[in-house]
Amino acid sequence: MSATQELACVYAALILQDEDVAITADKISTILKAANVTVEPFWPGLFAKALEGVNVADLISNIG
Repeated sequence: MSATQELACVYAALILQDEDVAITADKISTILKAANVTVEPFWPGLFAKALEGVNVADLISNIG
């Protein structure tokens, strides 16, 4: 179950990045709520903290 919750947060963060919106716990939670996905309360904050100050676009494009 936690893998599904983690994946949902990853997708939410990617959606925010694609829309050039700051990745915050509140915005991740909003997307998850709109998608009717239930996650443990710590996941959105964990992802927001982990991606704070990270250029996600560069991270995606520099895989190799």
